[in-house]
Amino acid sequence: MPELPEVEMARRYLAATSLHQTIRKAEVKDERILAKVSAKELEEALAGKQFDCAMRHGKRLFLKINETLYLTLHLGLTGRLIYLESGAEVSSHTRLLISFENDRSLAFDDPRIFGEVSLAKSPQAFLTERKVGPDALQLALDGFLKIMNGRRGLIKPRLLNQRLIAGLGNLYADEALFQAGICPRARSLTIGQLTTLFSSIQEVLKTALATHAELEKLPDSYLLPHRHPKGRCPRDGANLSREKIGGRTSYYCPEHQKMKKS
Repeated sequence: MPELPEVEMARRYLAATSLHQTIRKAEVKDERILAKVSAKELEEALAGKQFDCAMRHGKRLFLKINETLYLTLHLGLTGRLIYLESGAEVSSHTRLLISFENDRSLAFDDPRIFGEVSLAKSPQAFLTERKVGPDALQLALDGFLKIMNGRRGLIKPRLLNQRLIAGLGNLYADEALFQAGICPRARSLTIGQLTTLFSSIQEVLKTALATHAELEKLPDSYLLPHRHPKGRCPRDGANLSREKIGGRTSYYCPEHQKMKKS
């Protein structure tokens, strides 16, 4: 599933291709992609309008139509945005097609239909209604400590809880824990460990953005290039452990990410 770095790259793509162009029409090709809006409402809301700017919060995208109306997108597991030149073929997996007056179009392609399209009065109103937590890259250390300190449960599921912090998913949560030397099964972390984890989250997300969210371009010292069943830790050579934690497949090093004895 696309995580914060991938969604940020999608935001940049939208900003580079799809802003300030008059929309001739919008076509909902599969209503299963919609949330709390009808196809007719969405199509009428977009016709004749333009997108003024593209914004991101966590894994959510917001395209501003005017001060009180935003198109909001969630890429889900397989969603992607494609800016099509005039005459380009539209995929059979396109669930929403926005056609511009310049004969180009924006397609929301989603083979497995785990994505979501909706309308919102404002990003903040939408995030408050959905109870989405602060963006992982906008969060300061004191806010992170306030959210995490004293909270029960395993640390890995806590990082994945979008109501606590928005943007982290399975891959980058594993990477941040790896870089911080913290076992994903850890429960009680010291302020020092949480501070280290916060720094690792920031470093990992910024590094991923610097590589344009292309995992194969991450440093070899990172977990993700080695995150497979026969992978070895790039730090100490240990065989990586692989297990389900909070319902998600997790990888970690059993040597430098050992559980601390209380």
